[in-house]
Amino acid sequence: MYRLLLAGALLAGIACTAPAAPQGPSPTSGPSPTSAGSPPGQPAASAPSPTPAPETVRVAHVPSTLFAPLYVAVDKGYMQEQGIIAELEVVTAGQDAVALTGQGQLDATVGGFSAATFNAINRGVDVKVVSSMGAQPQQGYPSAIMVRKDLLDSGQVRTIADLRGRRTALAGGAGSAGSYWIATKLREAGLGLGDIVIENMTFGDMVIAMKQGSIEVAFPPAPFTTEMVREGTADYFGGPVRPGASAVGTLYGVQFMRERDAAAKRFLTALVRGARDLQGERYYEPENLEIFAKYTRQPVESIRGQDRYDYHPDLRPDVETLLDMQRVFMEAGVLTYSPPLPAERIADDQYSRAAVAALGPYRP
Repeated sequence: MYRLLLAGALLAGIACTAPAAPQGPSPTSGPSPTSAGSPPGQPAASAPSPTPAPETVRVAHVPSTLFAPLYVAVDKGYMQEQGIIAELEVVTAGQDAVALTGQGQLDATVGGFSAATFNAINRGVDVKVVSSMGAQPQQGYPSAIMVRKDLLDSGQVRTIADLRGRRTALAGGAGSAGSYWIATKLREAGLGLGDIVIENMTFGDMVIAMKQGSIEVAFPPAPFTTEMVREGTADYFGGPVRPGASAVGTLYGVQFMRERDAAAKRFLTALVRGARDLQGERYYEPENLEIFAKYTRQPVESIRGQDRYDYHPDLRPDVETLLDMQRVFMEAGVLTYSPPLPAERIADDQYSRAAVAALGPYRP
């Protein structure tokens, strides 16, 4: 029944800047709790804390390395150590499951944020952003602005200002996370989303359209970026996009937060531990690459050859980016409600703070 409800709720469009992989099995993690008693003659107060009774947390996710901390936390047993059985459900885009999360049919959603996320919260859907996930890196291009090669070679496109009026492919259209990222570059030249011609297109179709010359600009992730470069149809343009910013993360249902607060804290603690395993070049450790391949259904060699996202070691919600996204979508007329949602309606950082209290400050 649960899977049927989820499938019936899928919406059109892609909300994040990474491709959804083909659906594979839904791995789960579960603990084998033990009861440890005190040795004879030793005070009971010094006994180890018992493993929490196992609790199932129902999580919708988009298979992507953007959400690598989730996969690491499950596969390395961090969820199990926290007494969490993570029941994973694959969705095409994070927005697909927001309503179910707000209704309590899911506990959490790990995915990308979009104008639809803000609209849902404004309408009263009971969800909160409780963590960030993959962030734009300080260097490299796990996702990037791609411009058709003939336009670059001829000098027709030299600066961001030259993108005015260009046919630009964005997965999910004007209210997607991709549209937000390209808007942050456009404003460097005093432009906005209204100054480009947006075409809603899947990442795979972007590769074909770039080859056919029917689009001029696109914002895909790897491996679609590298495919365009390899085929000689497009190249990277404009430099890194807001390094350190994250437009993806974890959404909790308020019902989950209210009724199972302890489990919500333990789940996020496991996620943070997973994120800490991915700092810097540790991301490319063989064990991690195998885990990414298992959950995203991409070959290990393909992932090894891709630039990585960054992950804040505490996975704290990127409130600054969330508020900036809302502002960009309002200026573009994609969001029409007023006044803007305040930060406390959108995000709650208590769970990342609780994780830091449990694990201690991150030390490289």
